[in-house]
Amino acid sequence: MITAMISRDEKDIPPATLAGIRAGGIEIRCRNCRTAGELVDFARDADLVWLDGTVPALNADSVSQLPRCRALFRSGSGIDSLPLARAAELGIKVYNTPESISEAVAEHSVALLFALARKIVCFDRLVRDGGWETPKGAVPHHLNGRTLGLVGYGNIARIVERLVSGFQMTVIHHDPQSAASVPLDELLERSDFVSLHCPLTAQTAKLIDRQKLNLMKPDALLINTSRGSVIDEAALIEALEHGRIGGAALDVTECEPPSPDNRLLQLPNVIITPHIAAFSVDFEKNFFESSFRKLLEIRDIISNNNSRRLQNEQTEKGL
Repeated sequence: MITAMISRDEKDIPPATLAGIRAGGIEIRCRNCRTAGELVDFARDADLVWLDGTVPALNADSVSQLPRCRALFRSGSGIDSLPLARAAELGIKVYNTPESISEAVAEHSVALLFALARKIVCFDRLVRDGGWETPKGAVPHHLNGRTLGLVGYGNIARIVERLVSGFQMTVIHHDPQSAASVPLDELLERSDFVSLHCPLTAQTAKLIDRQKLNLMKPDALLINTSRGSVIDEAALIEALEHGRIGGAALDVTECEPPSPDNRLLQLPNVIITPHIAAFSVDFEKNFFESSFRKLLEIRDIISNNNSRRLQNEQTEKGL
């Protein structure tokens, strides 16, 4: 199986990982492809295209020019930047490794919740500016006995639920794939804290819009470690400025990085981190271990599919 890694040069992959991949019978080539033309030339004969992060060069047009491609593999979780519709039309399977970042993203989600609820950043700024007395209206939230609503109930959300279990919060969730799902409107009305963990799709784009924000409690807190476009950012800014919700903690924004004049940056009841929820000292280790396992899994799938295809062709020919 020929694999084209299109987002990293070979020097950016641990030698032990490359050696293991090649020992597994996978021919791997690596280049950080900047343009669609470069990508097509580099990956034209590849069975598998492997990437991490966002690669603008991989789009509906360029993937159409990869005649041997059988699979796209994005290390990590989100696949919204991939040309999914065109890949489906071409019979190209799409794979990812959400397990490589689930724990880290869940931990960051909980950290944002706690920092926002307990006003950690607010009080840190207060002391650095020479203050000490708690300003009027800056009273932290209590966690015990509150309701946490999870929008999306995949691996990350389930870990969040486990991590907060010691705080005796009521945890509810909305996810069409879950039998215990509650309607989204009900979740927003009931929750003191809302944490977003859904993928970005046509159905979830601007899912949290003005109407949904108006359903939330006036002191409710919103946490987002999924994708920025799951929230209607203009509506969120309006809700925060007019006190219709209590605050927001965001690891993702609609445009990344946000422009310097983005009003979110001026609001005292907002915490923003630079899309780093997945990163930790263990990130590279988890990233490459999970990627290696997935590459071997894809190798076996492609090999089995090729064997079945050959058998079918021989049967059709009467061999």
